[in-house]
Amino acid sequence: MYAALEKYYIFFDEIQHVKDFEKVLASFRATLNCSLFVTGSNSKLLSGELATLLVGRTVEFKIMPFSYSEAVQLYSENNKEIPQDFIYDYIKWGGLPQRFDFSEEKDRKSYIESVFKGIVEKDIYKRDSEIEKYKFNTISGYILSNAGKEFSAQNIVNFYNNSNEANKKTFEKKTIYNYLEKLEKAYLISRVKRFNIVGKEILKTIEKQYAIDSGFRTINTNLVNYEDTFFLENIIYNELILRGYSVYSGKTYKGEIDFVAIDGNKKCFIQVSYLMPTEEIIRREFEAFKPIKDASPKYVLSLDKIDLSHDGIIHLNIEDFLLHKRDLLLS
Repeated sequence: MYAALEKYYIFFDEIQHVKDFEKVLASFRATLNCSLFVTGSNSKLLSGELATLLVGRTVEFKIMPFSYSEAVQLYSENNKEIPQDFIYDYIKWGGLPQRFDFSEEKDRKSYIESVFKGIVEKDIYKRDSEIEKYKFNTISGYILSNAGKEFSAQNIVNFYNNSNEANKKTFEKKTIYNYLEKLEKAYLISRVKRFNIVGKEILKTIEKQYAIDSGFRTINTNLVNYEDTFFLENIIYNELILRGYSVYSGKTYKGEIDFVAIDGNKKCFIQVSYLMPTEEIIRREFEAFKPIKDASPKYVLSLDKIDLSHDGIIHLNIEDFLLHKRDLLLS
């Protein structure tokens, strides 16, 4: 009698590589007193037949790489000294947990490259034998090295079709969108839609992509420029998603706002900058909000340690924000 009531906890890792795994899980759930814990690195894991067979019985958790605060906590709990200017290390190499086991940059790079290659091989190439690897490698490298920049499939087509005559490879917009979708489903990038601030509506247009981990961006670019705001934007975007916000790029009639962060019916507007050492740069970042008549809070995030808040616009130090010493207020 006791054995019949005993509950089993069953764990499956990377189960999406097993054929018909959905039916096996449904069978376990129907015949055993059990809880199933299933991990995988593809967004199709809880879609399709599995979602149908286990409808109403699944809870999905998206596990991100370590945030900056979690990376700091990792050092602390292992009684390791946090490296000086650790924020720059994190911006460059991201938060994949095992990369913290390596002290040499070449080893970190090799590890992140192996993770990236493994995901591409198993979750993209293996699932779709019709992919042209040269084109996919070219497009994925371009997307990740330009993460955070305004996206135009046509610009990518024009660039490669005009510079790739020797390879005789023709790039098409539909191919780029197809590969973007595969990168997103393999959890290598996030795609960001635009928010029309004046019309207060979310547009279907996808304007930007961000790397799930900044280490993936680093291995796909030749040089890490810390003054490149797009690296910092990537960190802030992932942090906002981790905190449960819906995040969009903002559009005004005069230009762009880096992020619109929404929580329920509340929102705020965010600009991200590296450092603001001159009045000209301060004015540029703060005046980006000038066209916005919405009274929701407005923030400028940078690595400056001096509080530069003025005219009702709040300045936050990026490290303080990432370490939860200062937080956003939405209204």
